[in-house]
Amino acid sequence: MQVSRRHHYIPQFLIKNFADADGLLYLLDKQTGRIAKQRQSPKAIFFEMDRNTVLFHGQPKDHLEALYAALDDKAAADLQNVLLSRQASPEEVVSIVALASSLKWRIPASDPQFGRLKEELSLADLKAEIRPIDQAKPVDQNALNQLVDSDAIKEAKRILLPLLPLFDENKLTDIHASWFIHSQPDERFPSVIGDCPLLERPNADYSKLEDFIFPLSATDTFIYKHGAQKRIKSPIFTIQKDLATLHYSTRYVACRSKTHLETIVQMYSAMQAQNQVGQLTKLLFDFIA
Repeated sequence: MQVSRRHHYIPQFLIKNFADADGLLYLLDKQTGRIAKQRQSPKAIFFEMDRNTVLFHGQPKDHLEALYAALDDKAAADLQNVLLSRQASPEEVVSIVALASSLKWRIPASDPQFGRLKEELSLADLKAEIRPIDQAKPVDQNALNQLVDSDAIKEAKRILLPLLPLFDENKLTDIHASWFIHSQPDERFPSVIGDCPLLERPNADYSKLEDFIFPLSATDTFIYKHGAQKRIKSPIFTIQKDLATLHYSTRYVACRSKTHLETIVQMYSAMQAQNQVGQLTKLLFDFIA
């Protein structure tokens, strides 16, 4: 069986929500400061070759990528329902939260921290364990230890880690009470998407999710803020969100509108010149009532 190689750290179904009528986007490379002349397809951006490939008994395997694909199919269906209805069942809210939490750890920006955690955290820490299919058979402890210490299992922790916030019943209850979707239908200001798509309050606890802002499409953003009255104080929020996305993105940012993307880059450069970019996250959440 052929092993897949092009592994998207931001799923294509999500990227497509930000594309233009032709299904394409303008792509900014932060390292060069340039916007690509040709619009890009979702297939061609936000991926790394062999990112989720692991060696198992010396052979490359893409089981992690296959698992991501299955999870993406479920998330895509739930997200489509939410965007069409502007409503969400409790299960669909959990699905969006799970997607947001997954992207927090799936992106390259998380690699340094995950590299430490995959060595430090046991499966028990991640509320998981490995069991033999036939519980009546004796366990080969040496073989089990080798499996637990394998690169395949260590890399699988990247999928398990985002599930930890879902075990926090108090947090989930608060999210259900406080979430809302902010819509910005003005075609002049379509939301950007970056390679760090989740905007979260500073959070040092790997097992938790803080207040967060998660753009779902060019017009719609999922917002969770503790105790929120579910309204945006100013239309400036839309610009601040895109500036924050540009700021936290490691390298790439995309948008259906080249003009809007250029405007965001210019505004961000002006903020850098005035040493104001450090306030972006605080200002962003202050716009949420």
